[in-house]
Amino acid sequence: MHQLHGFTGSSAVWKRNIPGLAKTYRVVAPDLRGHGESDKPRHGYHVLRLAQDLHELVNWITAKEGRESWDDEKGQMRRWKAIGGSLGCSILWAYASLFTTYPFTHMIFIDQSPLQNSDLSGWDSQFCNRGMNSAPAVSALQATLALSPSTAHKGTISACLSYRSHPLSSDTVSAEEAASDEAFFLGEAMKGDPWWYGKLMADHTALDWRDDIRATFGKESDSTTKVLVLASSRSGCFPAAGPMAVVDLVNGGSEEKRAQGLIVEWGGHWLYWENPVKFEKIVLDFFADKEVMDV
Repeated sequence: MHQLHGFTGSSAVWKRNIPGLAKTYRVVAPDLRGHGESDKPRHGYHVLRLAQDLHELVNWITAKEGRESWDDEKGQMRRWKAIGGSLGCSILWAYASLFTTYPFTHMIFIDQSPLQNSDLSGWDSQFCNRGMNSAPAVSALQATLALSPSTAHKGTISACLSYRSHPLSSDTVSAEEAASDEAFFLGEAMKGDPWWYGKLMADHTALDWRDDIRATFGKESDSTTKVLVLASSRSGCFPAAGPMAVVDLVNGGSEEKRAQGLIVEWGGHWLYWENPVKFEKIVLDFFADKEVMDV
C-alpha cells in the first residue's frame, strides 16, 4: 500500500517504483481525493478525511476479495504494508490514531516531520519544515496558488528534488532529464484544484502528530507494526532531524525497538524518484525483516 504527496498525490509519481516492488508484492497506489485521476469533490480536503478514504479503500478491497483476503494458516486477515511520503505520512498517522495500525505490519515514513510548523516548545528550524512552517507562509503559498499555480508547483518541485535544492558537483542529472522531471510533476500537480491544495496544506502543516505517534505506535500502545523512517541530508523540505524524531517517538522507553531510521544523501524529499533502485532495495529488505542499510 502506498500513500502519496500533497501537490503530487497521484499514483503516477510512483511509476518508477511500482514495477520493481510489484515483482514481490501486490501494489495498491491510489490517487488521493482531488489528485490525479481521482474525482475532484468540493469537500474533504483535510488529513482526517484522507485517512478515512484510506480506511474505506482497505475495507473495500478486503470485502471485494472475500476469502482471498483471509490467511487460513494464521487465522486472520492478510496484513498490509504501507509507504507514506510527505503528506502520506500524516495520513498514516491519522489512520493509526483513528483506526489503530492494523492491518499494517510495516510502515515506511519518508521525509516528513511529525510537526511541520515551528512552535514555542523548542520545535524550531532543527526539526520543522524549512519554509512552510507558519500560518503566514501558508497564506503566501495560497495566494501564489490562486494567482499563478504553476509558479507554486515549480517551487515545490525545486524543494523536493535534491539536485535542485542541494546540488552537488557529483550530480549526473542532465538538463534534459531535469526538464522532463519538472514537466512530469507539474503536469500531475496541475490536475488538481489549486484552491483546495491550499486548504489541504493549511490543515497538513498545522497538525502535530507527536503525541498521537507515541500513543498509537509507542510503548503504551498494542501496536506491533514495524516502522522505518527515511530522511535525506539533501532535502529541501526538512532537516533530517525532523523526520528522525519519529523514531524516538515510537521507541521511547521501550526495550523493543520497533522503529529504525535511515538518512540518505542520494535523493531529496522525493528520494524514491531520484534513485528507485536504492529505494526499492531498502523497502524490500525492511518488508522482509532484513537488516536495513544504506546502499
